[in-house]
Formats: sequence, structure tokens, C-alpha cells
Amino acid sequence: MPIKKDVVSRAQLVPMNNIASSEHAADQIRAAIIKGLFRPGDRLIEKNLTDQLNISRHPIREALRRLSQEGLVEMRPNRGAVVAKLDPASILEVYAIRSALGELALKAFHDNPALPSHDEIKALEKMATSALKLARQDNQQATIQNDLEFQETIVIASGLERCARYFAETTVEVQRFNNLTGIVYTEREADAQNYVVALLEAIKAHDIDKALAIWKDKFAKAVARYMALLEKEQKPAKSIKKAK
Repeated sequence: MPIKKDVVSRAQLVPMNNIASSEHAADQIRAAIIKGLFRPGDRLIEKNLTDQLNISRHPIREALRRLSQEGLVEMRPNRGAVVAKLDPASILEVYAIRSALGELALKAFHDNPALPSHDEIKALEKMATSALKLARQDNQQATIQNDLEFQETIVIASGLERCARYFAETTVEVQRFNNLTGIVYTEREADAQNYVVALLEAIKAHDIDKALAIWKDKFAKAVARYMALLEKEQKPAKSIKKAK
């Protein structure tokens, strides 16, 4: 039986030649997972990772534990670390968390009229203008990145440090969802107007009810898009099973 080529060889991880670092290892493995170089279900074998990264096993284990806490890796008995699978439950959980954290941030604006700061408003205005311009371009990646930064800036502007930290952690999973599903956003101009520009205007007007409604609708629509895409992908498999 031919030996299957190890999955680690598909990802060009950058070795670290100085002091061993679990943070460096986590960054490298995380980036490979987000890009899809390590696919769902792939085993992350410690020995192979230590060889490529030139790091001892202890930092590798720490890195894998950290990525497990982030939801990117599953630690399984007898199999070790495995790249987490993409399933509807994971998407629902991540977006429920992001929606809730954003709601806390928006309520912080309501409780403190001085928030967001003048500089943060200017930064959000710049992103809102970019959202409209980028929506007209063929490549959607810049739109996605701009939108994620817009969301994170709102949460950071609340001054709620834990919210900002947890929100940033889930952004990694959103990037992975996008790459694994290959989702295509076909309503980018409407989304930019309805969920970026309109949200910013509500924040500037301190209209908390409107801001919350837009935020909730934004994340509900994101989940609906993923669910529709996953359902579409599963239909051919079900048809083949029935045919047998």
C-alpha cells in the first residue's frame, strides 16, 4: 500500500532558528489552517511540525493547545491534534459570539456618549468610504478584509478589552470559513450601504436601537449565506447516496 504524502508537506512553514517559541509555532500553523493548507481532518503530527519549524516538541504542544482553545484544532484520543472540521454548528456558534460581543460594544457607546473617539470615527468613515469603492471591484478579498477591520474597530472603540480580544480570536475562524467554503458575496454594494455606511451613521447619531438592529441583521444574513452554501454542497452527496 503506497504511503500517503504527509499533509505537512503541503504547507510551507517558516522555520525559526533562534529561541523556541510556541507563539511562533501557533502563528505559523494558524496561518496554514486559515489558508486551507491544512485541511479539516488532517492530523498535525508533532514530529513533522518540529522538523519543519526547527522547534522542540514542548512549544509545538503548547501551540496546538492554544489553537485548540481557538477552535481551529481538535485534540482527539489516539489521534492527537486534528484540524477542526467545518460544520453548521461551528458557524452558528462563532457568529452568535461575534454578534453578542458587538452588541456589548454598541451598548457601551450608548452608555458613554464620548465613544467612539473622534479619531475612531474618522477611521470608521474611511473604511465606510472604502467599502463602497471596493464593492465595485472584481476581487472580493479586499472587501472582506475591510469589513472585518470595520467590525473590529467598532468593538475596540468600546473600550471593552475582553470583548475586543475575544472578537479578534473569532475573526480567525471567519477567515477560515471564507477560505474553506469559497463563498462569493454577490451583493457587496448593497451590503456596504446597508451594513457599513448605515451602521456608521447610526453610531454617529447615537441611535442605539437602529445600530443594534443593523448589527444583528448583518450577522444573521452572514449565517444564512453560509447555511445556504453548505446545504447546496450537501445535496449532491445525498442524491448519490439515494441512487445507490
